[in-house]
Amino acid sequence: MTKNNHSQFSTLNSRFIRVAIVDDHHLVIDGLGKKNIESGIACLAGYAHNVAGCWGMLKASLPDVLMLDINLPDGSGMDLYPQIKEKYPSVKILMLTNYDEYSVISHVLNNGASGYILKNSMPEEIIEGIRAVASGKRF
Repeated sequence: MTKNNHSQFSTLNSRFIRVAIVDDHHLVIDGLGKKNIESGIACLAGYAHNVAGCWGMLKASLPDVLMLDINLPDGSGMDLYPQIKEKYPSVKILMLTNYDEYSVISHVLNNGASGYILKNSMPEEIIEGIRAVASGKRF
């Protein structure tokens, strides 16, 4: 399922960082979307639950920051993010995962991702990560 304008998070405004989330867990998307809105710096521009939905969402609504899970039901975010960067170079990718191994972190950061954040991070850290990658920094 792909959405490019979830009614609960439809506060799209140019002063906000447009964030899209690709994760196979509905609870993660709802929680991150709510935290983005509450932050006052970001809005949910779209979401998807799998690789196929991600491509459709990106075509419909190009975000500033894409929070991308590594494990998706129809593919890997590790394989997907280089393809996204090639097709949509302006999108900043913040990898979202439970993996905290140095080898995984260094691989994604050395191959085009703008940042890496753990799903169990505090909301303030997630907002900091979104703000950092949106401004062109690595996180």
